[in-house]
Amino acid sequence: MDRKTLTILNFGKYGGFIAVLWLAINNAGFDLSGAIIPFVFIFALDNVRTYYLDSKLPVFSEPTLYLQALLTLVFIFLDGSTLGGILLIILIAESKLSYSHTSGENIFLLSLAGFPAASALALLRSSELNWGNMAASLVNMLFFFFVYAVTKMARRQMDERKRAENALEQLDRSKRDLELAYNKLVEVSKEKEHLAAVEERSRLARELHDTLAHSLTAIIVSLEAGKRIALKEPRKALEEIIKSQEQARKGLDEVRLTVKALRSDSLADVDFAAAVKNFARDYSGSGIEISYQADQDVMLSRNYETVFYRIIQESITNSIRHGHATAIDIFIRQFNGRLLLEVIDNGSGSEGLVEGYGLQGIRERAASIGGEVAFDNLDTGGFKVSVSLKEIKQ
Repeated sequence: MDRKTLTILNFGKYGGFIAVLWLAINNAGFDLSGAIIPFVFIFALDNVRTYYLDSKLPVFSEPTLYLQALLTLVFIFLDGSTLGGILLIILIAESKLSYSHTSGENIFLLSLAGFPAASALALLRSSELNWGNMAASLVNMLFFFFVYAVTKMARRQMDERKRAENALEQLDRSKRDLELAYNKLVEVSKEKEHLAAVEERSRLARELHDTLAHSLTAIIVSLEAGKRIALKEPRKALEEIIKSQEQARKGLDEVRLTVKALRSDSLADVDFAAAVKNFARDYSGSGIEISYQADQDVMLSRNYETVFYRIIQESITNSIRHGHATAIDIFIRQFNGRLLLEVIDNGSGSEGLVEGYGLQGIRERAASIGGEVAFDNLDTGGFKVSVSLKEIKQ
């Protein structure tokens, strides 16, 4: 209930109290043995409930409504007039507007039953009980129905307004929650975009590293071979130089394709097996032998082919650059439901292995398809890169 409405009701209520007190004194004088004492208790109880119990002890508020109704009936009996009807009207209005629906209904019914009974007893006490006087008292009860109907409609409007305010408040809370959720979503989206950008940069870095490292290693090996035989076999040295040129062009093409986030041209025009066997051709004449063997029933998806190709490429590069290998064997097998890739060389191995960018790239590529990687120095000399997949995905 808003402050303005509450002020108007209080003016009406206290105006009614003053009117009843003035008329009661005017009719019977200031007689403490009459209705004055019940009126004082009624007035005091109403104020205690309104200004103390409602805020401090609300559990006791509604029981005082019934006590006030009984005191009002006592007032009617002692006063012997219809003034007590005004006090009941005040109580009916207050109970309907400010308290529970049950209490409001009960006070109204108690007033309907108690007012004629108290009036009849008052008339009997003064020896004035007759049909005319009772009819006059009962006519006053019409105001009870009027006040009841008006306050019931007012209470309904108040409840509707409160529900609307609650709905609006809930809507505001929902709006705030949605704004918070939206802001959080924006933050998460930005974070995901950042992670995606980092992941893409890492992927492109691996592609550039693998393609450039392999191509440059092949070029260096060919140039060294050409340098060794330049005086003895000029024609063969020229072939190595031409091969180095081809490798340089091939590396440049692969870098361009990588920057465009496309598949390596090594797999764009030929199948996987042919692309791997081309490694042997890249190093032919340099004294480095590369072989490839795969089980006949092994079928690789395009994604697996790309990952395996890059792992093989980086492994060959490491074997030649760091292990100084002259023989490299590549195997792809199926064993106990697992797919195995092995790259074995006869180089010097790597004691106290520290995973650099190349080996980390191999591990990351294998992880991208659910694979596990192992790097091992062989007892017979050499180094082995193993990739094991828990299941084959086509």
